[in-house]
Amino acid sequence: MNSQNWRKFLFAFAVGGIIQFLILIGVAIWFYAGGTRLNPAAPGYSFLLNSWSDLGRTVAWSGEQNLVSQMFFSIAMVVWGLSFAPSVHALEAMIAKSKFSRKIGKVGISFAYVCVFALLAEVIFFPEDVYPQLHSVFAIIGYFGLFMGEVLFACLILLNETYPKKYALCFLEVGVVILLFFIFNNPLLQKAVTFSLSITTPIIFRYSWKRLLTE
Repeated sequence: MNSQNWRKFLFAFAVGGIIQFLILIGVAIWFYAGGTRLNPAAPGYSFLLNSWSDLGRTVAWSGEQNLVSQMFFSIAMVVWGLSFAPSVHALEAMIAKSKFSRKIGKVGISFAYVCVFALLAEVIFFPEDVYPQLHSVFAIIGYFGLFMGEVLFACLILLNETYPKKYALCFLEVGVVILLFFIFNNPLLQKAVTFSLSITTPIIFRYSWKRLLTE
C-alpha cells in the first residue's frame, strides 16, 4: 500500500474512531450506575453534573459497581486513541511542506501523542475513584496536549499555501473550547470539547481524503 492509500485509510480510520467513540460513550452513559459528586442519590448520568471520568469509575458516586460503564468507556477511549494518533502523522505529512512547518508539525505530533497517552493512562490505569490525584494530573496533561496540538496544526494550515485556511478555524475552535474548559472546569464544557472535536475531525479528514484523490 503506497503512502497516499495509507493516508486515506488513516483519515477514514480517524473518522471511524470518532463514530465508535460517540456510540460507546452512549452505551457507557446508559449503564452508568448513578450519582454525582454533589448528589450521590441522583439517578443515571447527568450531562450537566457528571464528567466523562465518572463513566470510568470502578464504583459510581452512588456507591454501586460501575464496571460495565467503565468497560465501554475504556474501549471507546482506546479505539479513539489508536485512530487519532496515526492520523495526525498522516495529516502532518500532507500539510507540512517547508522545513519550518515540518518542525512545527513534529512538535504538534508530539503533543498529540502526549494527549493520547495521558488520557488513556487516566482512564485505564488511574480511575478517578481509585487514584483521584493522578487521574487529575493526567487529565490536565492530556487536555493540554490536545490544546497545543490543535493550535499548532492550525498554524500548519496557515503556513500551507494551498490548503484552505478555513480549516484552520476547525482546529482553533476546538482549542478555544479546551481553553474555556480549563478556565471554568465545567462538565458541560468538557462535553463541548468532545463534540467540537467530533464535528471538526470528520470535516478536516474528509477534505484531506478528497484532496488526496486529486494529487
